Amino acid sequence: MPGAERKLRICVIGAGAAGLCALRHLANEPALFEFEAFEQTDHIGGTWVYNERIGVNAKNQLPIHSSMYENLRTNLPSVIMNFPDWRKMGNNEKSCISHSEVLSYLEDYTNHFDLRKYITFNTSVETVRPIRSVQRADPAISAVSLAWKIKIKNVLSCTVEEREFDAVFCCNGHFFEPNVPPIPGIQSFPGIVMHSHDYRKPQPFTGKTVVVLGAASSGADIGMELTGYARHVYLSHNNPRLIAALPANMTEVMGVTGVEGNRFILKDGTSVEADAFMYCTGYKYSFPFLDETCGITVDDNYVHPLYRHLISVEHPTMCFIGIPLVVVPFPMFHIQKILSMFEVKYFIALLKSNVRLPSKEVMLQDASCKSPLKRHAHRLADNQWEYNDGLARDGGFETLPPFYKAGYSAWKIQRGRNLMHYKDAKFIVDEDGESVQIIPYDNTASVMSK
Repeated sequence: MPGAERKLRICVIGAGAAGLCALRHLANEPALFEFEAFEQTDHIGGTWVYNERIGVNAKNQLPIHSSMYENLRTNLPSVIMNFPDWRKMGNNEKSCISHSEVLSYLEDYTNHFDLRKYITFNTSVETVRPIRSVQRADPAISAVSLAWKIKIKNVLSCTVEEREFDAVFCCNGHFFEPNVPPIPGIQSFPGIVMHSHDYRKPQPFTGKTVVVLGAASSGADIGMELTGYARHVYLSHNNPRLIAALPANMTEVMGVTGVEGNRFILKDGTSVEADAFMYCTGYKYSFPFLDETCGITVDDNYVHPLYRHLISVEHPTMCFIGIPLVVVPFPMFHIQKILSMFEVKYFIALLKSNVRLPSKEVMLQDASCKSPLKRHAHRLADNQWEYNDGLARDGGFETLPPFYKAGYSAWKIQRGRNLMHYKDAKFIVDEDGESVQIIPYDNTASVMSK
């Protein structure tokens, strides 16, 4: 690339795990990129920063971002949550770790790669909008030269300024805006009503009967924790019934269709009475800073149009790191640099012109919803490995080591069999770096996968 050509200016929105991953890999290319991350709080870590408060942050008057609760432990072994180039998290004695240990890992990652100098804290991104591109001498650069006008605000002084960038990494996360489905009659319920976003401790539910709506990660884990304090927990959902044993004071019931006073009407026509209700119904994708000219819409949690769940089809110099759901997030971030490691790497490969995008028609076809339900459009689950490998192959970089996939698959089996104690199992990566062993907490059996 000619030395006279100026560097590409990159805006990174957010300094959680995805944003930090983006910075780490942008920093590998100092001759190509100038970059800066804007973080609205005064610390790195995003959703992994535990805050006992709920509602509004008194310091910056912004909504509390984190959905962490006090006793949260990861629902994946920390060994397979590592960024592939910084495998310092977890050990064989403690597979699922606390949120504070994950945050410590991200802080160590930040310090090791000297990333703080690229982050402007206490600064929110107010508006992002595309502006006319400026053609450049180098054809490889002019192919991705659409510029962006970014309005930023210091949340402490309330001063506002506008800056121009050549590309935008949206790394603002998607576990902060609660999804609260409408339930007829919920307004009449006289007891506690809460979304898991605001759940912090189990003690307020002592002696109560609680209906937990949703049996995915947060619903199952919070429901299990509540059984140690509540009189009874009803785990309400419409998915296939769980095969794992449940605590004596937990009962699976169908989803809630309505509320009459303190009585919850269920999908099968039965009802249960309770004095507390918790939505464990997930979160909404939210990009309040995007101007409508960005061309991105969110329809029932389907973010459109994104090529490979990542790149804006309308404006390919904008990417969204970490959109896919039901994945191992940190390694995926690593891949996504065009995925968060895969995504981030792939997007950087695009900006470097190591990757050529297909036609707009092909990208729109890829961006179309392949799921019967729009809200499941970004759920990858077992398809995440093909997705990651495809990005790595097209971006020209290494795929994830095999133990990530083997570990995820084996852990999925372990969790299904033993919902009460799966986090206490021991997770071991074998010396070959490909296969794993899982030794359940009671040492009566093990799950092996390769």
